[in-house]
Amino acid sequence: MLTMWLGDEKTLREKETRNVRKVLSKPARVRIGKKGLSEGTINEIRRLLEKEEIVKVKILKTALKELEVEEIATEVSRKLNAEIIDVRGHTFTLKRRK
Repeated sequence: MLTMWLGDEKTLREKETRNVRKVLSKPARVRIGKKGLSEGTINEIRRLLEKEEIVKVKILKTALKELEVEEIATEVSRKLNAEIIDVRGHTFTLKRRK
Protein backbone atom coordinates (compact mmCIF):
# COMPACT_ATOMS: atom_id res chain seq x y z
CA MET A 1 0.00 0.00 0.00
CA LEU A 2 1.12 3.55 -0.67
CA THR A 3 1.97 5.69 2.31
CA MET A 4 2.06 9.43 2.75
CA TRP A 5 5.43 10.90 1.75
CA LEU A 6 5.45 13.47 4.55
CA GLY A 7 3.67 13.35 7.87
CA ASP A 8 3.02 10.47 10.20
CA GLU A 9 2.97 7.63 7.61
CA LYS A 10 -0.81 7.18 7.49
CA THR A 11 -2.01 4.62 4.98
CA LEU A 12 -4.45 5.65 2.31
CA ARG A 13 -7.80 3.99 1.93
CA GLU A 14 -8.14 1.46 -0.87
CA LYS A 15 -10.10 3.76 -3.20
CA GLU A 16 -7.63 6.61 -2.68
CA THR A 17 -4.76 4.21 -3.37
CA ARG A 18 -6.26 3.29 -6.74
CA ASN A 19 -6.71 6.98 -7.61
CA VAL A 20 -3.12 7.76 -6.61
CA ARG A 21 -1.73 4.91 -8.69
CA LYS A 22 -3.79 6.07 -11.66
CA VAL A 23 -2.42 9.62 -11.37
CA LEU A 24 1.16 8.43 -10.82
CA SER A 25 1.05 6.42 -14.03
CA LYS A 26 -0.04 9.42 -16.14
CA PRO A 27 2.03 12.42 -17.26
CA ALA A 28 2.12 15.55 -15.08
CA ARG A 29 -0.82 17.93 -15.52
CA VAL A 30 1.07 21.10 -14.52
CA ARG A 31 4.63 22.21 -15.26
CA ILE A 32 6.57 24.76 -13.26
CA GLY A 33 9.02 26.52 -15.56
CA LYS A 34 11.53 29.35 -15.53
CA LYS A 35 9.04 31.82 -14.02
CA GLY A 36 8.86 29.58 -10.96
CA LEU A 37 5.82 29.64 -8.69
CA SER A 38 3.79 32.34 -10.35
CA GLU A 39 0.29 33.20 -9.19
CA GLY A 40 -1.09 31.68 -12.40
CA THR A 41 0.64 28.36 -11.73
CA ILE A 42 -0.65 28.26 -8.15
CA ASN A 43 -4.18 29.06 -9.35
CA GLU A 44 -4.02 26.30 -11.98
CA ILE A 45 -2.90 23.73 -9.41
CA ARG A 46 -5.65 24.93 -7.04
CA ARG A 47 -8.29 24.57 -9.79
CA LEU A 48 -7.13 21.04 -10.64
CA LEU A 49 -7.05 20.01 -6.97
CA GLU A 50 -10.64 21.16 -6.54
CA LYS A 51 -11.69 19.30 -9.67
CA GLU A 52 -9.65 16.08 -9.42
CA GLU A 53 -8.38 15.93 -5.79
CA ILE A 54 -4.95 14.57 -6.87
CA VAL A 55 -2.57 16.48 -9.16
CA LYS A 56 0.84 15.57 -10.55
CA VAL A 57 3.26 18.50 -11.05
CA LYS A 58 6.56 18.50 -12.93
CA ILE A 59 9.32 21.01 -12.23
CA LEU A 60 11.43 21.86 -15.26
CA LYS A 61 15.20 22.23 -14.85
CA THR A 62 14.96 25.97 -15.49
CA ALA A 63 12.94 26.38 -12.26
CA LEU A 64 15.52 24.58 -10.14
CA LYS A 65 18.16 27.32 -10.10
CA GLU A 66 17.27 28.71 -6.66
CA LEU A 67 15.18 26.01 -4.95
CA GLU A 68 15.24 22.21 -4.75
CA VAL A 69 12.29 20.00 -5.75
CA GLU A 70 11.33 19.28 -2.12
CA GLU A 71 11.38 22.99 -1.26
CA ILE A 72 9.11 23.87 -4.19
CA ALA A 73 6.74 20.97 -3.37
CA THR A 74 6.55 22.06 0.27
CA GLU A 75 5.88 25.69 -0.71
CA VAL A 76 3.08 24.70 -3.10
CA SER A 77 1.48 22.37 -0.54
CA ARG A 78 1.65 25.09 2.13
CA LYS A 79 0.06 27.71 -0.14
CA LEU A 80 -2.73 25.35 -1.21
CA ASN A 81 -3.20 23.49 2.07
CA ALA A 82 -2.55 20.20 0.25
CA GLU A 83 -0.67 17.02 1.17
CA ILE A 84 2.44 15.84 -0.65
CA ILE A 85 1.87 12.21 -1.60
CA ASP A 86 4.96 11.49 -3.67
CA VAL A 87 8.20 13.09 -4.87
CA ARG A 88 10.14 11.37 -7.65
CA GLY A 89 12.92 13.13 -9.50
CA HIS A 90 11.56 16.50 -10.67
CA THR A 91 7.92 15.50 -10.19
CA PHE A 92 5.66 15.64 -7.15
CA THR A 93 2.06 14.67 -6.50
CA LEU A 94 -0.39 16.61 -4.32
CA LYS A 95 -3.66 15.56 -2.72
CA ARG A 96 -6.36 17.96 -1.58
CA ARG A 97 -6.94 17.97 2.16
CA LYS A 98 -10.52 17.51 3.27
